Amino acid sequence: MNKRRLATVAIVIGVAVIIAVSLPLTQVKADHCHPSHKQTPKTDVKKPVRTRALNLERQRARTRVLNLERQRARARISSIDNSPVRVGVSSLENKAIRVETLSLDMIHSRELPIAILSIDKAAKAVESGDKKTVLAELDKALNTLIAIYGALGTHVKPQFANNRCLIMGSPINPEKVTKNLIRDYKGQKVAFCCAGCPSTWDKLTDTQKQAKLPKVKH
Repeated sequence: MNKRRLATVAIVIGVAVIIAVSLPLTQVKADHCHPSHKQTPKTDVKKPVRTRALNLERQRARTRVLNLERQRARARISSIDNSPVRVGVSSLENKAIRVETLSLDMIHSRELPIAILSIDKAAKAVESGDKKTVLAELDKALNTLIAIYGALGTHVKPQFANNRCLIMGSPINPEKVTKNLIRDYKGQKVAFCCAGCPSTWDKLTDTQKQAKLPKVKH
């Protein structure tokens, strides 16, 4: 009887050992046959957040650099003394121009390109902060435009013989001159600044009219 019990216990122990040994092998085999069942490594969920923050910081840095460059450019422009240019423009009609007859073809093919090139050089000099070049090129462009202005006066026939009112001496704006402000005088049209001037002109003698006209002609 004892022998039987001992044999039964030995059998049970043997079966238990076999089961214990076979279970890890089965798990390894299952993992090998089904790799998709393996546990996937955890991803760092914070990585996209860090990327967005980095991109935002780069964008802010670019904006700061651009704003700084704009401020520097404005400071360079404001520091340039443009009084010579203002004086030149204000005295455009009184400033002496080059003694040269410019044809329309010369104005188009030579003078205007010179003025445009000088302005372009001045703009580039502003960016680099070269004040001396800016003033030199702007002065060159101004002189060229003054020459063009004077030359065009010889090619364009004025609408009226006078550019200032014969009675008041006020500047005449051809766009605002109506028919009642115009008079014919010796084959040419003369204009007046207001409604009261033509009647005053009509009362003048021919000698008085001849004396007034040269003072207000172009």
